[in-house]
Amino acid sequence: MQWVLLSDGQIGGNVPSPRRDAALGFDSTFLILYGGRDQSGMPTQDIFTFNILQGYWDQLPFSNAPPARYGMAYTSSPGSGLYIFGGFGRQGSSANYNPYTAYGSGGLPGYKKSPAVKTKRSANVMPKQGYNTMNMGYGNSRYNDDNIDENYYPLADTWFLSYMTKSWQETQRSQYGRGFGSAAASPYSSSAPRVIYSMGKSRDWMYSTVETTGQITSGYNQYAGGQAATIMYDQSSYSPAYPHARYGHSTALLTDNHLLLYGGCLSGYGKGGPCPSTDTWLLHLDRGHWERLWECPTTKTGAAMVTLPSYSMCTSMARQGTVFGAGAGLNMGNEQPVAVLWGGREFNPSSIRSYLSPLNEVAVFNLNRKEWLLKRAGPSENGYPRQREGAAYVAGCFQGSPGMFVFGGRSVSDGQLLSDLWFLQASPQDALNAPQSRGCIYPFSYYHLHGIFQFFTYGLIFPAGYFVGRHTKTLSIRRPVHMGLQLFGVACAICGFAFGVHSVRAPSWLHFRHPHAIIGIITFILTIIQFFVGLIGAFFIGRHSVKSERLTESGHKVTGETFAYDKWGGEGLWRIGHRIIGSLVLALGLVNISLGVFLAVLPLAVWIIWYIWLGFLVLLLVGFEIVSFIRGSGANKGGSLKLQGREDPRGTSQSSLKYTDDPTTQRHRAVPAPRRGTSRVSLNDSSARDNSLNRRPVGSYSGDDMAPLITHQRQTRPGDVGSSAGLPNYHRPNERDYETTIRTRSGPSESAGFDYYVGYAPEHEQPLPYVEDLHIPRFAIA
Repeated sequence: MQWVLLSDGQIGGNVPSPRRDAALGFDSTFLILYGGRDQSGMPTQDIFTFNILQGYWDQLPFSNAPPARYGMAYTSSPGSGLYIFGGFGRQGSSANYNPYTAYGSGGLPGYKKSPAVKTKRSANVMPKQGYNTMNMGYGNSRYNDDNIDENYYPLADTWFLSYMTKSWQETQRSQYGRGFGSAAASPYSSSAPRVIYSMGKSRDWMYSTVETTGQITSGYNQYAGGQAATIMYDQSSYSPAYPHARYGHSTALLTDNHLLLYGGCLSGYGKGGPCPSTDTWLLHLDRGHWERLWECPTTKTGAAMVTLPSYSMCTSMARQGTVFGAGAGLNMGNEQPVAVLWGGREFNPSSIRSYLSPLNEVAVFNLNRKEWLLKRAGPSENGYPRQREGAAYVAGCFQGSPGMFVFGGRSVSDGQLLSDLWFLQASPQDALNAPQSRGCIYPFSYYHLHGIFQFFTYGLIFPAGYFVGRHTKTLSIRRPVHMGLQLFGVACAICGFAFGVHSVRAPSWLHFRHPHAIIGIITFILTIIQFFVGLIGAFFIGRHSVKSERLTESGHKVTGETFAYDKWGGEGLWRIGHRIIGSLVLALGLVNISLGVFLAVLPLAVWIIWYIWLGFLVLLLVGFEIVSFIRGSGANKGGSLKLQGREDPRGTSQSSLKYTDDPTTQRHRAVPAPRRGTSRVSLNDSSARDNSLNRRPVGSYSGDDMAPLITHQRQTRPGDVGSSAGLPNYHRPNERDYETTIRTRSGPSESAGFDYYVGYAPEHEQPLPYVEDLHIPRFAIA
C-alpha cells in the first residue's frame, strides 16, 4: 500500500474551498465533488470535478442540482452513478433556524463568500514519521457539531447523478429525514447496483433504520420517484441481536449480500451508547441477519471505508476509456473481498486514553476470515496525509492501480478544514500482504468506569447493605455494618454518576432522553435522598436496644426465644419512608444496570453473566423476604398462643387440670392429705420444691397427678402461658374446682403453713432434707 498526493489543496483557480462532510464520486477518469460545509458550518451547493488524467479541478454548473447540504450519505458505482441520501440543509428549516447566527461570518443566503485564506503546502502534509497529534478542543463551541446541526433541517430526499447522461435526478425518498448516515453500493456493478442506506440522525432523534434500493428490490427506477424498501426498521437499543442506532459510522458492501458496518457515535438524540464506538457488524442481506464480529481498530467516527477494486477491474475500466457507463462489463477477478478503513476521529471526552493511530496505519478487513488486520502503508514523496474526520472518499483507479481517493475533511489535531486530495494505492492482495502495524486495540473509556462503579454500587454494595439492615436483626454489629456499606455505596454512586456525565459527548438536552438516562437520574436523586434520610435517623432520631420474646409451639412443647434488636424513635413515618426509598433505589438500580449492559455494546458473554447474577440476587432477596414474612407471622401468632385442651403424652390425668388464662385470678384448689413418714421442708426453700410436670399417681390415689399450686407463690416454668395477662378467660368444662379444707394439726409433729407434695411414684421421690426442731423431741418426728 502506498499514499500518493494528487492535490496539495492550495487555493487558486477552480480549486474547491476547504470543506468537510461532502460527497465524492468516481466516474472512470473524473472525480465529482458535491456539497459539504465550510469553516462557518454553512452547507454548500457547488459541484467540482477533478480530472484524474490531467490533475486539475473544474467547477461544474448544473441547472437542476440538489439543494445545498452536508452530512449526506452517498455512494458511487462506476457503472451507474453517484447516489446521495438526506443530509442537513437550509430548506424547510424550523423555528430553530436563524440565518444570521447559523451562517456566522458567511453572511446571508446567496452571499458569495470571500476566498478562504491560502494555506501552506506543509499544513496538509505530515512528515514521513511520527503519530497524529491529539486535539483536546471538543469543549470549544467551535467544534460543537451538535449545536451547528440544530440550525439546519434534516432532509429525506435522494438524488442520483447519472454518469451516462451527466444529469441529476431526484429518485426514491428515504423513510426518515436524517443526516450523517452511511451508504454503500454493490462493488463495481455494470448495471443498476444495489444500494444500502443505513441509520443517521435528525435534530432530536437517532435511527437504526436500514433501507435499500436497486436491482434486487422490485419497482426500482433510478429516474423515478417512490420510497426505498426497508430492511430494518427503527428499533430499540436494548438488544444484542443487531447494531444500535448511530451516526458518523462507515459501511461498505463487500458483496451483493454482505454489508460491513463499523464504528460511529451511539450517544445522544434519544439513544445511548459509546461515542465513538468500536463495534463491527456484518449484515447478511439474504437472511436479514446481523452478525457481531470481533473488534480490533481503535474507536473512530467519520472514517473513510471502501471495498477495494482489483487490478483486473481497473484494467477493464482503462480499456473502456472515458466512455464508461451502464452496460459496460467489469471484471472483478478472483481476488477476495477486502475493505480498508482509514482516518476518523479517535478522541473525545469519553476516552480515558486515546490510542492514536500511527500516520502509516490502515485497517484492513478480510471477509473470508472475518477479521481486522492493522497494516502499514508507505508514504508519498511528500509524506503522509493528516489524520482527519468527515473526509469525502470513494474507491477507484489511478493510472491503472486500484485504491481509495480521499478529499478534504477536518483535521483532528487543530480543527482546520482541509482541501487536499490523496490516493491510497492498494489492491485486495496488496492490503493483505502489507507489513503488520500493531496488534488490536481495546480502549478503556469513562463509559467503562461508569458501568463498573454502578455495577458494584447497585449490584453488590447496596444489596449487601439492604440484606444486613433488613434480615440480620439479631446481629450485634448490624447497625455499623449497614451504615458503612451504604455510605461506601453512596460514594461509589456519586463517582459512577460523574463518570457517566463526563463521558457524554452530546449536549445534556439531547442525551438524557432515553430510558437508561432517565432512570439513572431518578435513581441517583433517590440515592442522595436516602443518604440524607439515613443521616437524619442516625443523628437526630433516638434508638435503643429492645429485647423481645418469641413463643413457638412444636407438638406438645412450647418454647420461648429471646432476641434483641434496634428500635428507633422514629418507628413511624421515618421507618416507612426509609424502607420504601431503599427498596426503590435497589430495584431501579438493578433495572438500569440491565439496560446499561446493552447500551454499552458489550460482548454477549458479559450480559449473560450479568443476568445470571441478577437472577440469583433477585431469588435471594425475595427468598429472605418470604422467610422474614413467615417468621413475623409466626411471632405474632406465638405471642397470643393459648394452650387449650393440651393432653398428657403419658396418658395420665393431666388434662383434668388446666392452667388459668389469667394469673391474677385466684382459685382455691383441693389440697390432698400429706403422706405419712416424709420429711418436712420449709416453703421458703424454693430450691427443694419439685416442679416437674410429669408425675404418676401412687397407691390408691387416682386424682390429678399435678401437685397443687399456691397461686401467689407459684414459680414461673418453661411453657407456662399464664404470663399472657389480660387474655380472655374461657370456661373450661373439664376443670374441677374443689373446696378448700382447713386441716388442723394432728400432732406436734406438724407445723402450721406446711404443704406436702403427694402422688409421686417411688422412682420420682426425692429425699427431703432432715430438719431438726430444737423444740420437738426426736421420737415425735419419727
